[in-house]
Amino acid sequence: MTRSENVMSRWSRMKQESSKPVEPDASSEPKPIGAEPDDLNRAAVATPATDSATSPSFDPASLPPLQSITAGTDIRSFLGSSVPVELTKAALRRAWVTDPAIRDFIGIAESQWDFNDPTAMPGFGPLRASDVPGLVGLGETAQARGVTTEAVDAEAISATRQIDEIDHARAQEYALLATLLSHSPDAQMIEQLARLSGDTTQLGAAHAALSAAAASVNPERIEREYFDLFVGLGHGELLPYASYYLTGYLYGRPLARLRETLKQIGLERTEGQSEPEDHAAVLFEVMAGLTSGQIIAPGGTDRIIFEQHLKPWIGRFFSDLEHADAATFYSHVATLGRIFMEIETDGFSLSA
Repeated sequence: MTRSENVMSRWSRMKQESSKPVEPDASSEPKPIGAEPDDLNRAAVATPATDSATSPSFDPASLPPLQSITAGTDIRSFLGSSVPVELTKAALRRAWVTDPAIRDFIGIAESQWDFNDPTAMPGFGPLRASDVPGLVGLGETAQARGVTTEAVDAEAISATRQIDEIDHARAQEYALLATLLSHSPDAQMIEQLARLSGDTTQLGAAHAALSAAAASVNPERIEREYFDLFVGLGHGELLPYASYYLTGYLYGRPLARLRETLKQIGLERTEGQSEPEDHAAVLFEVMAGLTSGQIIAPGGTDRIIFEQHLKPWIGRFFSDLEHADAATFYSHVATLGRIFMEIETDGFSLSA
């Protein structure tokens, strides 16, 4: 704007300049959303990715056909800056449509749940044997780098370490107790228990007694017994938690100490699980994983968890279970558990 140009002259000049026609840019023309994949590929060839001479050129031959995309296809090649936006959207739409987890997803709808059927809602209903490992989850970061703490030996064991026959037998005992304390056994498991064989040792005699008890009862009776002992109306006759036996309350300091120990070896509570980790079944599942080598941890970790988080209370729990009013089949489970815990106590004392 010059000195001699007044406001009206400047306004008139700018209006005339703005009214001049502008040549349309072919690259800005929109393409139909419902275009076929072949049309999109042809459009991508004719449309320059950018006006900059330094931008990478786009070669449609480098991309797989849209029709070949499935839920497992890696579509990162469609997300490059040189790929036309319409082609990227078409690839994403194809990946989503072919993935049932995305295509068939139905959000939470309270009216779809049958509250008269506990099994109709995820996370409710009776526990199964396959649910026990899910009560705790492996921390991937800690598992990958190993763990070093003041309480645990700093020498990490190898994932390929050999498990001897004794540790394998210990893992089986722990897994059996974990399963029986997490839920009532079904008909198939009762048949397996009825085939247990015993020997002249105390543990062998406990196996034989448990086998005879399993052969003389039906699943419905054991299910009712488990309900009376551990579930009940409000709570069962017994509360198999470390916090309760050591403090008289649930969710006490023993649970906090146990969580810290498990965190140090890369074990964390699985999101969505309501059962606290100091439940006897969860602790036995952890011991089964440590003794079998399925849980990778520094040497001596099983001793630490047993002596700090099981030994102070588990004997009293099994004694209470042996003499519980509702216990018939589970009194034999308690005898097996009590004898096995005594063997573990002696074994850790000798190895020390």
